[in-house]
Amino acid sequence: MARRRANKSTYSGLSGEEIYKRWHWGKDYENKEEIDDPDLPDRLIETGRLAELHFWPVRGRTARKDKIIKLTEKQSENSHLAFDPDHSFHRLYIILPPKLKREFKREYWEDDKLKEFDPSDIAQAAGGKHATDDYPDIQVKPIGILRNVVYACEKVGDGFSLYIHKMGEESGIKPALCVDKKGNLWIIGGDYTSPLQGITN
Repeated sequence: MARRRANKSTYSGLSGEEIYKRWHWGKDYENKEEIDDPDLPDRLIETGRLAELHFWPVRGRTARKDKIIKLTEKQSENSHLAFDPDHSFHRLYIILPPKLKREFKREYWEDDKLKEFDPSDIAQAAGGKHATDDYPDIQVKPIGILRNVVYACEKVGDGFSLYIHKMGEESGIKPALCVDKKGNLWIIGGDYTSPLQGITN
C-alpha cells in the first residue's frame, strides 16, 4: 500500500457540513452520501456536479487539440467533482455512477494500446504538489493531460452556475487524467489546491 503524507489541512477541525458551507460561500449542504469504495478517502466535500472534462489525449491525435468528455444532464446529476479536505493539498476526486464507469471502462481501460502504471509514477511524471506516493494501491491507464474541468454548483451570490477551471493556470503544471479497471477516472499529479475560494491553479 502506498504511503500517506502527513496532512496539515487548512480545514483541520472543521465538520464536513461547515467546510461545504464555507466553500460554497454560505450555502448549506442538502444531503450526505455514503460512497462504498476503499480507494477513496474517508470523507470528501463536493465542489459540484461534474459537467465536462477537457484533455489532451495521449494517443489518437497528432495536434494538441482538446478532447472533451461532456456529460448529459442526467449523467451530471449523479457525477461529482469532490475534494479531500484532510489532504495537505485538497486532492480532487471524480465520483461516477455505475453506468458511466462501465462506459469509461470499455472505452479506455479495455484499450490494449494504453499501458498500466502505478499512480505515483504518473504523478511524478506530471509533477506539482500532487507528485507524491500517497495514492491508493491500484493500477491506472493515463488517457490524457487534464486541461479544464467544468462543474456545476450553487454558491451564495452566484446562484446555480457552471464553473470552468483551467488546470495549471498559474504554474503551467497540469495533472494527468487516468482510468482504473473499474472505470473510475482519476486526477493524478498537478499543482492545484482547493481552498475556500475554490480550486486554485
